[in-house]
Amino acid sequence: MRLYVTPASPWVRRVRVAILELGIADRFEFVQTKWPHSWGTQTVSMPADFTQATPVMRIPALVTDDVTLTDSHAICDYLNGELGGYRLLAREGAARWKALAAMSIANGIIEAQVARRAELLRTGADRSDDFIAKMRDRQMRCYAALEEQHLPSFGSVFDLAQITTAVACGYDEWRYGPDWRAAAPKLAAWYDDVAKRPSLAATAPAETPQH
Repeated sequence: MRLYVTPASPWVRRVRVAILELGIADRFEFVQTKWPHSWGTQTVSMPADFTQATPVMRIPALVTDDVTLTDSHAICDYLNGELGGYRLLAREGAARWKALAAMSIANGIIEAQVARRAELLRTGADRSDDFIAKMRDRQMRCYAALEEQHLPSFGSVFDLAQITTAVACGYDEWRYGPDWRAAAPKLAAWYDDVAKRPSLAATAPAETPQH
């Protein structure tokens, strides 16, 4: 299987952490993509194999013998069900819905982080400080909600809800600094503990190659 990746993307990291937690990394070819900073506002030129795999120009993208998936949610669903025996997310029942409830908030943080980054890459009068502030406010509100509503139910299994939450925390820590910690100090303490996991240490974010 071929997985298109980049070290800066929290969506990619979410998938890579899931792969490592399942112990199936040897089944994948990881293809490093390169993105100029203009990706946030312009159509960029990418290699033909990449655009064929993901015409929406989105990463990660997974190519298997049977199916091509171009969304991290779909890829994680595939990993969990087809390759992971539902170890990262329950197949049904209350545990599944509780995990999805937490994931929906963590996903909202990541969406805001990426949108904020894209806007920050604009220059001059085209940049909207109001939009940047709106995305930051969304992040902080969601961190507080995760701490209050979902952190108490995080169990001993590092499941997809916890993976997604940790990836969101890690991206903020890397890209925007420690401001998020004030919104959710208990969540920050939890993150400091899980950040020691080998799967997170091995996938620490870094700037994407541009050339």
